[in-house]
Amino acid sequence: MPSPEARVNLTMQLEAQRNLAQRESAAQGTLPTIPPPPPKTAPSAVNPTGTEPEEQNNLTMTSVGQPADATPPASPAPGTPTSATKSAPASKTPQPTASEAQLPPVVAASIPPTPPGEFPQIGALPPPPPQFPGFDIPQDANLRGPLRPDIDTSTPDGTLIRFQPSTDHVVGDPSGDYQRIISQRGKQKITILGFGAAMSADAGLSTADQSREIALGLLRARTVADALIKRGVPASAIILRAEAIGDGVRVRNGG
Repeated sequence: MPSPEARVNLTMQLEAQRNLAQRESAAQGTLPTIPPPPPKTAPSAVNPTGTEPEEQNNLTMTSVGQPADATPPASPAPGTPTSATKSAPASKTPQPTASEAQLPPVVAASIPPTPPGEFPQIGALPPPPPQFPGFDIPQDANLRGPLRPDIDTSTPDGTLIRFQPSTDHVVGDPSGDYQRIISQRGKQKITILGFGAAMSADAGLSTADQSREIALGLLRARTVADALIKRGVPASAIILRAEAIGDGVRVRNGG
């Protein structure tokens, strides 16, 4: 088994990953609804000739080797030599083309065999990304690890009181947690931080979504406050707060 210090470190990493997943899920917003496909329409009647009336009107007669959109050449004026009406032959000289972006050359290299008892050698690093004129290379192109958004992934301080999803009903019996908080309070105030159900499928970061989740967080915080008041804590010593993204309620001593 890992040491207690290693278990605490692993727990902190898992909590940070959970908090990051919650905030990324809220940032993506509600799931889009896919409209149903359009109904299939019956095929229209086909003309016996196999073409539509509009297509028949657009058909033109062309000779072999003549493009469809070519217009017949005008007849030469009287007295004009026949050679004057002939067009000059097309030049066979290739026209210069625009320069294309060159990709780095592909270099084939094999890793030498590894002798017994030694670690295999690491191959050469990949080449730098190509530079294209007029295009900006992303700043994270040369980074070794992925960029993470600037989001606070730390777990809030305090005792966690769990609630049923999307409700203000407590899961289990947290009486022992309440008694421990009261016994350690002394003359300090108690801060109750309630969170909304940000992991639900219809949660997001819009104004309406945040208002709904903060209202749920306040209801959860009030449920915990009522339980502490019944156990002798004065209402003036309780501070209620709420956030849209998080889990349950966090209760801690101090303002």
